Amino acid sequence: MGRVAFCIIIVIVWGLRLHAEEQLPDHQPSALPWLNFDSLSATRERPLFAPDRRKSPPLPAFVAPSLPIAATPAPQEEQKPQLTLMGIIVAPSETFVLLRDRRTSEELTVRSGDAVGAWRVLVDSNYVVVLKDANREFKLEMFAQP
Repeated sequence: MGRVAFCIIIVIVWGLRLHAEEQLPDHQPSALPWLNFDSLSATRERPLFAPDRRKSPPLPAFVAPSLPIAATPAPQEEQKPQLTLMGIIVAPSETFVLLRDRRTSEELTVRSGDAVGAWRVLVDSNYVVVLKDANREFKLEMFAQP
């Protein structure tokens, strides 16, 4: 591919040089009208395959100014449980509570007295469940808007 590129460059430079030297009125327009000989000064000054050609010096590296990093607050314990009471099933021997986790849309079925995460689930009435942890207590009502 190197020879092909070299040949293409030679043909273009040669054609532009002829075009620049000959300004005959019957001359056909160039195949590359937007390319003029003056714009190829880097090619003339630094020939592509010359043995003394060197890479251009590297651009200086961009160093972003250092900004103070704000300390990210530690995740606080969830203030309010993200559970919705979907139903209460009362059987002669035990009571089941149907809950939905609003974050994951997961349906949970637990017995009264079981734990969901840090919350203990206790049935208060046929329409209300109490969630308790060590310090707090929340009531979930069936048919309540979240």
